[in-house]
Amino acid sequence: MASVNEFKDEMRAALNAHVPIVIVESYEWERVEGLLCGITRKENITYLKATAERGLRLFDTEKKRFTSDHPMIADQHDWSIDNIVRWVRDELEGDVLLHIEDFHHNFQGEELAPGNHLDAGMAPHTMSWAYVGYWRELARMKPARGKTVLISGATQKAFGDLEKEVVSIKLDLPEVKELDLIYKRVVRQQGFEDCDEDERNRVVEAARGLTVMEAQTAFALAGLNNDSKLDRNAIPMIIRQKRSLLKNSGGLLDYFEPNVKIDDVGGLKNLKMWLEDRKEALTPAAREFGIEAPKGLMLLGVPGCGKSLTAKAIASMWGYPLVRFDLSKVFGSYVGQTESQMRKALDVAEAVAPCILWIDEIEKGMAGAGGDGSTDSGVTARTFGILLTWMQEKKSPVFVVATSNRVQNLPAEAIRKGRFDEIFFVDLPSADIREEILSKKIESIGADSGTDVSTLDLTRIAEETVLFSGAELEQLVRDSLFLAYKDGSRPLNTDDLLTVSKRTYPLAITMREDISALRKFAHNRAQPADGEDIVTSAEDIPNEENPFGE
Repeated sequence: MASVNEFKDEMRAALNAHVPIVIVESYEWERVEGLLCGITRKENITYLKATAERGLRLFDTEKKRFTSDHPMIADQHDWSIDNIVRWVRDELEGDVLLHIEDFHHNFQGEELAPGNHLDAGMAPHTMSWAYVGYWRELARMKPARGKTVLISGATQKAFGDLEKEVVSIKLDLPEVKELDLIYKRVVRQQGFEDCDEDERNRVVEAARGLTVMEAQTAFALAGLNNDSKLDRNAIPMIIRQKRSLLKNSGGLLDYFEPNVKIDDVGGLKNLKMWLEDRKEALTPAAREFGIEAPKGLMLLGVPGCGKSLTAKAIASMWGYPLVRFDLSKVFGSYVGQTESQMRKALDVAEAVAPCILWIDEIEKGMAGAGGDGSTDSGVTARTFGILLTWMQEKKSPVFVVATSNRVQNLPAEAIRKGRFDEIFFVDLPSADIREEILSKKIESIGADSGTDVSTLDLTRIAEETVLFSGAELEQLVRDSLFLAYKDGSRPLNTDDLLTVSKRTYPLAITMREDISALRKFAHNRAQPADGEDIVTSAEDIPNEENPFGE
């Protein structure tokens, strides 16, 4: 991809070298046209543009607009694309850029409808090998003639037969500076209330990944739905406009509404402090200060202890869209398809940046990445290598949150420093944290039952739920509601919760060997998310029951 400055440099070089055919890939026809107008004007090059809708027009450098009334083109009538190209090549003098828009459809084996010719009276014809040969010969036109034919459109794939004969440029999406200009223009045109520089930077940063027209629409809609203000309260509306970008991933990426607050997550004080310190680290101001955008973190730990919930809470806390990457959908049945889909998903993730990229249970998606490749010809290892290299080298503000229950199955290179900024271990909650979780869940889940948390002996319940995970405590509250409903639809009481807890066998008991191994692995390899030492044996649990029944 080429940034605006790179696009200008490459186009100037191509025009000055009189490259016969240039292919530009971009959805933004207005932006491409505007850049070409500026380049040709400065380079003193005649700029002609041909489209099916508006025919052939000349860019008037003095009036700074396109016209079809110029004497150079006004007397011409037979404006098929073929005749235009021949006329430019053989009859016009001086340096000329002929820009043909959306002509890539004509290289896809389709029947050329009259609308694809600038003269509607021309008979349609079908693309043939002879026609491709005609363009191949055109690509070998001598540079001394000073002519360049530029074909722009949304894709370059149609030019497979000519890819070795042409210069291809893919225009990148607007940079922050361009989006800032669009922001100011929308505020001025719509009469919105302007905000301070910090607020504006956050709003503009949220629009990264949108085209010029998409950003303009997103800013206008966000402002109108936010009392004519484009401040940080308008960011959620802008983020929702990005959902359409995820459709380009073919289902590999899914947008999640970040509706979980960090305060909804019980415990994890060490992790929360770490996140608070880096809350503004993805902003342009942080980069100007010299801080590199954080790469991400890995959450490993006991299943049901809030890893996925935390990933959602990070997006809400930092104010960025949450994008879930389903690694299982990457794998395809054709040679090279898996690697291609991995690159495509990462490209889309960068397009919607800044964002939180959530990879849930990463060890399942990449099972076998650390093997010898004998089971799948090394596809998994190569695909995982693409992800790791991207995480190491990426400059875009994409913060990766990976969760894992069996990190032992991942290769060492996946968890070394440089891939993730930090690795946190999320253990079973202590008694104090169990009490905190119970209080939050009863207030949210049991609200409709009329339960008053202050009437419950949460300390006793927490003592009787040793080894319960956060998910199991939530289910405990839900199951206890059945007893209260059966007994006359009354509020919950302490006996309801204690009765159900005695019937429950937590995962820490049924999978005690696996959890013991996970804790031992995490010891001295990961930071404890709760700020307490990681439990590695029964003796390390103060004032609690033996978790492994030993």
